[in-house]
Amino acid sequence: MSCVEVFAQKPSLGILKSVPTNSQQIFSISQHSYMCDSYGIIGLQKLLQREEINSSCKKSLEVFFKQNPSSQYYSQRLLKQEQQYHIEFKKQQCILFAQGEVTLSELLLRSGVALLEPSFKDEEYSTYFTRAQESAKREERGVYKSEVLRNCLGELYKN
Repeated sequence: MSCVEVFAQKPSLGILKSVPTNSQQIFSISQHSYMCDSYGIIGLQKLLQREEINSSCKKSLEVFFKQNPSSQYYSQRLLKQEQQYHIEFKKQQCILFAQGEVTLSELLLRSGVALLEPSFKDEEYSTYFTRAQESAKREERGVYKSEVLRNCLGELYKN
């Protein structure tokens, strides 16, 4: 039984150990460490690995990273190592409450450094996450500053 399976039964407090990417964190609970993928989103770094993203979109994304290097460190700036965070587990992912009742997924979506998973459906979180992503689009934050990237990323949602 994995660490996530053990703690998935209830909300937990985890101690943040590191932040490898915006959408991944490593936590410690009861002396066990585990990787936590943010619930319901695709981090931009993972987007580069997706098959449905064509090569020109990947190149545009790489240009975005070069022009906006701090975008890759959004979570590192926001979260504090060795601090405890409230975490809930859902569908083998983590819901990390980063600012009170606001989840890290919402903050990443709102800043335009993550995308809502195209197949995401969740009665409790869909509205929050959709509003956060729409806010980034409307205010042209993160990847939504670039019309080329907006069009590329829009292709994810056409199926």
